[in-house]
Amino acid sequence: MFYYSNSDKKRKTKPVTDSVKDFLKDLIDYAVCLYIMLMLAVFPFYFTDGYIHIGSDKAEFFCRLSVNAGRVLVLPVLLYLLISLGILMRDNGKQCSLKKMMRETISLTDIFAFVYCVALFISYGFSDYRENALWGAERWYMGLVPQLMLMMTYFLVSKFWKPRRWVLFLVIPVSAAVFALGCLNRFGIYPIDMKYLDPSFISTIGNINWYCGYAVSVVFIGIALFWLEPEMKGWKKVVLAAYSVLGFVTLMIQGSESGLVALAVVLLVMFCCSVHDKERMLLFWQDMVLLWGGCLAVYAVRLFAPKEYIMNYMDGFGAKLTYGVFPIIMTIVSVAGLAWVEKGKIKGFYSEKLFGVLAKTVVVGCVTAVLAVLLLATVNTAKPGSLGRLSEYKLFTFSQSWGSNRGATWSAGWRCFINQDGLHKLVGVGPDCMAEYLYSGEDADLIADVNEKFGTARLTNAHNEWLTVLVNIGVLGLIGFGGMIVCGIRELLKKGRENPVACACGFCLLAYTVNNIFSFQQSMSVGTIFVIFGIGEAFLQNDCK
Repeated sequence: MFYYSNSDKKRKTKPVTDSVKDFLKDLIDYAVCLYIMLMLAVFPFYFTDGYIHIGSDKAEFFCRLSVNAGRVLVLPVLLYLLISLGILMRDNGKQCSLKKMMRETISLTDIFAFVYCVALFISYGFSDYRENALWGAERWYMGLVPQLMLMMTYFLVSKFWKPRRWVLFLVIPVSAAVFALGCLNRFGIYPIDMKYLDPSFISTIGNINWYCGYAVSVVFIGIALFWLEPEMKGWKKVVLAAYSVLGFVTLMIQGSESGLVALAVVLLVMFCCSVHDKERMLLFWQDMVLLWGGCLAVYAVRLFAPKEYIMNYMDGFGAKLTYGVFPIIMTIVSVAGLAWVEKGKIKGFYSEKLFGVLAKTVVVGCVTAVLAVLLLATVNTAKPGSLGRLSEYKLFTFSQSWGSNRGATWSAGWRCFINQDGLHKLVGVGPDCMAEYLYSGEDADLIADVNEKFGTARLTNAHNEWLTVLVNIGVLGLIGFGGMIVCGIRELLKKGRENPVACACGFCLLAYTVNNIFSFQQSMSVGTIFVIFGIGEAFLQNDCK
């Protein structure tokens, strides 16, 4: 029989501070988990009176939920950090140093996020429109407090949440329901009676641009996981395949071309990342079969559906991708690509070099095409009609109508920035205050041009997220925001190659960023993507799969 002395018992007893720290950590984790669940599972369905003020409804939901979460968590988080610092000082020299802990827990993405937080406060402090800058423009609410809530979301989820795959997978059934409603709405079927029904509003999200922003922020979780996990079999693979088809279809027919650009960029990156891995190349071609098979299904519906169920809203490009010979050709190409890779797998060979050359060719071709369009548009704008028949296409003439009026919105945003003095170029006019500056009348020519183009509609942003950040938060804000997004995408896609969940979140962030070259921040999409951004970082930092 062994006996322990009192001193032995004391050594085996866990210090009170460590127990309190563990309790606080669990408390914060469960609270953040609840917040994530409400954002991912309830937020997309929240509205109060149909489409009448659905944008404001969702903005208010996000603000109320986030502010209340901040109030509940501020004290536990501060106590946790103070106790952690005390324990670190107690153990300093034995286990780790403060400098080492900082290196291990703070990433470059975190540093840029902190820079953006500082820029927000500075911009607000120097704004001439502080009353509006606090919450932001009416009905949009992307001012100082909502922006800080986005940063709070990122840090709380990435640093304090214990990763759980099932929480992220809430996105799949929830967004599938949203997408199914969106697809039905496109054919004039409305299972939910929404006031102010109009083809420019869709599903439970609202405006087409808002819907597209939400869709690209979540759909690639399912699509990318289908591609990233070759060992997945049985019902799980069937579910992800069905979800991918639904996601592809809703992106094709929702009506915003920016979503198609985001889809094209993500698929190109997926293809390039598949070159050195035959299993992922096989799954990439399976994704392509699902994409074009979905487009063929839409084609069949458009051909044979009763007249009362014709598509009620179509952009030119999306219409071509889901009708006529094009989806048939692309389905054949996708099936042939899949069969070729599958045959190689069976016979034990894989032409990595060929796919590498093909990937480089496609990338160079895409970059060349973009540069050629810009060059031709510049030439044709300077000398109208110089391109012959090509001159008839709006794409090749820079004007206010270029790119669905992006010419007008981008021009207005850039002129807002250029008109500022040196200080406000650095710190901006104030969070979400572009409209306040624009309609203040300080630039009479600018406001005259905007009113001529948009009439009574109020232009609250430049329809380009980064340009809008430049106007509102200045160069300092753009450095912080842009650095955070770029580093986040790079970390999640590069370091997350062996971490499917983190990588899938990286594709969502990439798609959101590409889409918002032509779109804007609004609470539904930006609130969702920062939750997913934080989830990806949490999985990456905790090395969970």
